[in-house]
Amino acid sequence: MSKKRKRVSRRRLAGQRVLAHVTTHNIETGDYKPVTAARRFIAESAIIPPALVNVRRNEHTTDRFFWGEKGLFSAQYAEENHFLFPSLREIVDRIGEENLFAGLEALAADDWEEMEEYEYAFV
Repeated sequence: MSKKRKRVSRRRLAGQRVLAHVTTHNIETGDYKPVTAARRFIAESAIIPPALVNVRRNEHTTDRFFWGEKGLFSAQYAEENHFLFPSLREIVDRIGEENLFAGLEALAADDWEEMEEYEYAFV
């Protein structure tokens, strides 16, 4: 059997490029759950948003969190919805959308365009 190709979201790729310009902190969980460890680290270190916190659970698993002005979110949510965060919007405005998102159209095809091409009927 052939392996299915993983769907690539243009929005998530754009968000990954934006988050690449945010400071990243790497910590261990210690005795706490990952989100608790991230919250404690942010409070103790007085980290100002925006920031990424990578919390290592064990040798195989790392949880990623985004610390924004609106609170603590999963990094995946921040990637997919980067336009909802004012601090990330400032990064996009400072660098420029043309420079930051150049070449994304070629990397990920739009699913809706593919569906129109096959003339699927949505009922």
